Amino acid sequence: LRARTTELTRSVAQLTALGDVGRALSSTLDLDMVLQTIVTRASQLAGGDACSVYEYDEVTETFHLRATHNLGEEVEAHLRRTPPHKGEGIQGRMAVTREPVQIPDIAAEDAYRGPRRDVLLRTGTRALLAIPLLREGELIGGLTVNKKTPGAFAPEVIELLQTFATQSALAIQNARLFREIADKGRLLEAASRHKSEFLANMSHE
Repeated sequence: LRARTTELTRSVAQLTALGDVGRALSSTLDLDMVLQTIVTRASQLAGGDACSVYEYDEVTETFHLRATHNLGEEVEAHLRRTPPHKGEGIQGRMAVTREPVQIPDIAAEDAYRGPRRDVLLRTGTRALLAIPLLREGELIGGLTVNKKTPGAFAPEVIELLQTFATQSALAIQNARLFREIADKGRLLEAASRHKSEFLANMSHE
């Protein structure tokens, strides 16, 4: 009975968190606000110590930090200064496989090689999990959870984070579409203005 109660409590917490994210998605076009809700709730439910969301740039093949929860100034500064590249570190490995990638203990020999290993260990991170953000087969970004205690992430945690990753991908894609529409609107407005000016000049001539 106690185990069942614990399971039900966890399910309610998960549904509540997903409901929070769903409301954020439907109520605002502010991508930063949506992603901040996602990383905060994902970190809490996954039992992680920190969480971050990245947007992937296909042209440069790099991951750019978009939102963080409890990541720490030193790690965040390092990630902004040197964005992870495809094939580099856990995000880069995930970009190649397009599957969840985890490292139960980055301190273990040959478990993790990358430019951030030293700063992660120095600031207390021991385990990492990266989930791809996919939308219609396209890699849009990545969701990463850090833990200060070594150990593998449970399958149910990975499954839960994949749900958050799907919502993150949707939020980023919606923001991209909104930017495209806004850009096209500005172009049409400029074209209309030039046309009006041209016709006005022609009538004067």
